[in-house]
Amino acid sequence: MELRQLKYFLCIADSGSLSRASEKLHIAQSALSRQIMELEADLEARLMVRGRSGVSLTPEGEVLYDYALGITKQVANLRAAVRSSSDVVTGAIVLALPQTITTVLALPLMRAAAATFPGIAFRLNEELSGNVMDQMHRGLIDLTILCDSGTEQNLRFTPLVDEEFVLLRAPHATDAPSTDDVSLVAACSRPMIMPSTENGHTTRWVIEAALQAAGLPSLNVVAEMNSIHLIKSAVEAGLGFSVMPLALAEREVNDGRLIAHRIDGGRMRRRLSICEPLNFSESKARQAICDMIRHTAREMCEKNRWPGAHCLSLESPMH
Repeated sequence: MELRQLKYFLCIADSGSLSRASEKLHIAQSALSRQIMELEADLEARLMVRGRSGVSLTPEGEVLYDYALGITKQVANLRAAVRSSSDVVTGAIVLALPQTITTVLALPLMRAAAATFPGIAFRLNEELSGNVMDQMHRGLIDLTILCDSGTEQNLRFTPLVDEEFVLLRAPHATDAPSTDDVSLVAACSRPMIMPSTENGHTTRWVIEAALQAAGLPSLNVVAEMNSIHLIKSAVEAGLGFSVMPLALAEREVNDGRLIAHRIDGGRMRRRLSICEPLNFSESKARQAICDMIRHTAREMCEKNRWPGAHCLSLESPMH
C-alpha cells in the first residue's frame, strides 16, 4: 500500500466518480483504476462499486476512508514539522469540541488562533462527545477538550478548568426552589430535561457520577435532548428543569428568561481537560495550540468571561 494510492482513493471517494477524480488528479482513468485495483489486492477487499450514478464505497471502503484521512493528515503534519523554521510555527491542527464547550470557547479560540498563529491552518469542529473520542483514536483530529472519565487509553488529559453546575428553571416554573441555593437532593429530584447517556464525557455523565458518589438516586429524567439549545428552550417553556454549567445559559439568565440556582456543596462540577493522543508524535503546531487554549482559558476566567469556571491550567508562554 502506497500513500499515493490512499490519496487517489480519497479523491475518487470525495469526487463520487472515477472520471471526475481523473480530471482533478490529471491522471488517465485507466491508470487510476489500476491503482485502486492494486490497493484492493493489497488489502484483499473490494473498496468501491461502480454504478450509473457514480462510485460508492463498500463497508470495507468506508473503514479505509476514515483511516486514509488520518494517515494523510499525519503525513501532512510531518512535512510541515520538518520544513518549519525554529521561529515560525506552521502546520494544520483540527480541534473538535462537544457542543457544551463550543458555546463558551469556540469564538475566543478562533480569534486567538488567527491573531497569534497565522501560519497554522486551524480548524474547529463541533461534534458529539462519542464521535470526538472515535475520531481522536483514528487520527482524524489532533485535540479536544473533555471530562476525563479515567477509562481512555493512549490519550493524555491535561486539566484546564473546573466548572460549577447550576439548576435551571423557567421564571414561572411550578415547584420552584424558594432560595437561591438548593441542595443536591432537591436539585436532582425535580423533573429533568437532559442529554442522553449514549456517549461518555458528557454533562449527563458528570451529574450521574456525582449522584452515585453521594449515594443518591439517579436523575428524574422526563425528556432527553442532545441539543443544549433545545434543552434551554424546553426549560424556558416550563417543561422541566435542567442542570448544566452556568456559562451555557449565561445569556438566558442575564435576560431573565431562565433562573439559575447554585447547588450547595460544590459536588456538582465538571473538570475539563485538554485531550491529545499519545500514539502520534508531538508537533510544534499542536503544542502551540495547547498553549493557546490554556492561555485563553486562564484569561477568560480572570476576566470573568467564563462564569462559574476556575482555571486549573498552568500559565504557558505564547509563541
